[in-house]
Amino acid sequence: MATITYTVTVETGTTQYGTGNRYYINGELAPVLYLQEGNTYIFDTSDSTNDTHVFAFSTNPNNDPAASYTTGVTTTGTSGQTGSNTTIVVAPVKRTGAPVLFYYCTVHSGMGNAAQTIPPTSETTEYNPQIDDIIEEAFERTGVMGTRTGYQLRSARRSLNIMFQEWGNRGVHLWKVKLAKIPLVEGQAEYNFAADSTNFPQDIDSVLEAYYRNNSTPTAPVDVALTKIDRSTYSQTPNKLAKGTPSQYYVERKINPSIFLYTTPSSSVSSTTTPSNFQFCFYYLAKIQDAGSYNFTSDVVNRFYPCMMSGLAYYLSQKYSPDRSQELERRYESELLRALDADNQGTSTFISPQTFYGDGV
Repeated sequence: MATITYTVTVETGTTQYGTGNRYYINGELAPVLYLQEGNTYIFDTSDSTNDTHVFAFSTNPNNDPAASYTTGVTTTGTSGQTGSNTTIVVAPVKRTGAPVLFYYCTVHSGMGNAAQTIPPTSETTEYNPQIDDIIEEAFERTGVMGTRTGYQLRSARRSLNIMFQEWGNRGVHLWKVKLAKIPLVEGQAEYNFAADSTNFPQDIDSVLEAYYRNNSTPTAPVDVALTKIDRSTYSQTPNKLAKGTPSQYYVERKINPSIFLYTTPSSSVSSTTTPSNFQFCFYYLAKIQDAGSYNFTSDVVNRFYPCMMSGLAYYLSQKYSPDRSQELERRYESELLRALDADNQGTSTFISPQTFYGDGV
C-alpha cells in the first residue's frame, strides 16, 4: 500500500466553524480528506505555524463530544519544530471498515474538518476474462440460464470467432496495427510469407501504408512513401520486372496475401550482404487471434470488452433467444460504436475553405 505525506500549516481562515486559526493541508484551507484503508498518511507539522497546535484525529466532528481516535496513530516530536508529524495507518475494522474520522487541534477548537476513510482498491488493472467467462456473461445476457451443454459451449466459441472476423470488416483496430520490415531483393516483385517466412508476417488482414527505407546510413535513415495501386493499375504496367527504386505497391488479398512492388528493386536499392540496409516497410492490420481453448484469454484490448460480450450475446440470441435479438443488436451496435470511437487516434483536423474557379465568362 502507499505512503502519502501532507504538509500542515496554520493560518487564519473561515470555515463552517467561523473565522480564526485553521489547518491548511498542502496549502488548502481545511479540506475534506479521503484516507484509503491500508495506506499510511504522514501529516508533517514541522512548520513553525503549528507551534502550540497539536494535530489529532477523532470520531466526532471537532472532537465534540470528545472521542479521540488513536488506532494506528503515532505522534513524533513537538508541533512547529523540525521532524514533528502525526502519522496514521488507516486499518479496516473487521466487517465494518475504518470509521469516519475528523482531524482537529487538541488545544484549539474549529481548526479541522472530516477525514473520510474509504476501502482499498485492488491496485491492479489486469482484468482479462477467459473465454469461458466471456461465454457465460453472453449467455446470461440472452436470458439463457442454467448449466451449459458441450454443444452450447462449442456453438458460443464458434460465434465468437465469427464475430472477430466480422470486426475485421468494420475498420481499423489500433491495437492490431503492426509494422513489418522486409529486406528488398534485387529484381523481386512479389513478397509474401512463402517467400520470406522470417520477415513477412503471416497474420495480415490488410495493408494500411507502406514506404521504402534506405538504411545504408543507420544514423540518418531515409524513408520514401509508396503509392498503393489497385489490381487493374498493376496489371497495366508494361514491364512488371523493370528495376529501379520502388514507388508503388499492389496488395493481392487472398488467404495468404502477396505484395507486389513496382518497380522491382535494382542493385543500388537492395543488398545481399546487409539485408537491413534497404527495406520495404508497411503498416498492416493484423487478424484477431482465434478464441482458442476455454481457459485462454481473448486477443482484445480492454476498451473492447463491453462490445465483445454484447456482440456475443447478440450472436447467441439468434440461435437461443430470437425474441431478444433486436434489443441485443441495438446494445451491441451502440457499444461497438463507442469502442471504435475510443480507438481513434485523435489527431488534429484542419479544415480548408473550398475554392471555386470561374470559367472566365
